[in-house]
Amino acid sequence: MKLKNESTSTQIEEQRQTLGEKFRVQHWTISLITIVFGLVGAAIFTIIYAIPMPYTMVSLFKFGLSPALAIIALIGGIRGPLAGFLTGYLGVLAHDLLFFNTVVTYTLPALSYGVLGLIVGIASYDFSNGRSLGKLSILSAIGLVFTALLLVVFGLLVEQTAVLAGIGFVMLPLLTTGLPSVILLTPILARFWEFVNQTVQLPWQSLK
Repeated sequence: MKLKNESTSTQIEEQRQTLGEKFRVQHWTISLITIVFGLVGAAIFTIIYAIPMPYTMVSLFKFGLSPALAIIALIGGIRGPLAGFLTGYLGVLAHDLLFFNTVVTYTLPALSYGVLGLIVGIASYDFSNGRSLGKLSILSAIGLVFTALLLVVFGLLVEQTAVLAGIGFVMLPLLTTGLPSVILLTPILARFWEFVNQTVQLPWQSLK
């Protein structure tokens, strides 16, 4: 019985270590770097998101690019799910507060955007590998679809919007601008990040 309890305790400890490594919070210095990544990502997102981007409306479809969404996916890919979540959540929250002086629907929309970074950050990537960049694009697209679905669900449950209104005025515009952005721009930004990493000795490189 004692050996069984020790084995169970060991397995739990290993799972905790694995989870800590996945979220990059296994040590206080690593946790701090992860949080800084999330905060810096949120600041960059807020700035880019505030810049008007050209687009074309065809019925309910909005065609264009939203580079700020790629920032959320990029930070998740670089520093894991916690940093990616903080980038999306705090970025949208800061944007709403700075430019609209309000918090929308108990920050639930901001939380939805955080899910994009969370999903992308679950996997590990090698930004120098083409197949890994393809995986980054796919998970970015999946994360954005979940973000769009959550926005619609929160609108239905909290704001009591109509289903067709949520799909037509929230989901479709987000997907038609967001999917090309995260699929195309995220791997490009990731390769640029890899180039910087290889060219410049960054202080956090020794702390994974």
